[in-house]
Amino acid sequence: RGCHIAPSLLQLYKSNKIRTTKYSFLSFLPKNVFEQLHRFANVYFIFLAALNFVPVVEAFQPEIALVPIVLVLSLTALKDICEDYRRFKTDRLINGLLCRMWSKVGQDFH
Repeated sequence: RGCHIAPSLLQLYKSNKIRTTKYSFLSFLPKNVFEQLHRFANVYFIFLAALNFVPVVEAFQPEIALVPIVLVLSLTALKDICEDYRRFKTDRLINGLLCRMWSKVGQDFH
C-alpha cells in the first residue's frame, strides 16, 4: 500500500534535515574573524602588531610582528574549516538514513 501526499501539502512543512555546521561557504570568513576577535589574546597580539607600525614605539620591523598573529589566525581558521567539514559529512550521512514512521492507526512502525 502506498501513501501519496500532494506536493502543495508538503510545502507547508519544514524540512526534517539536521544541520550542525556553523558556517556556509559565504559566511565562513566574516563569522570566523568575528569569533576569533572575541578571544582576548588575539585582540592583544593584533594591537601589539598594529602598535609596531607607529614609528615612535616601533620595537622591530613591523612586518615581523604580523607573522605570529597571522599564523595563529590562519591555523585556527584551518582547524575550524576541518571541524565544520567533518560536521557537514556527518550531517549528510545522518540525513541520508532511512527512518521508520509511527502509524497511529496501526499502532506500529512502518
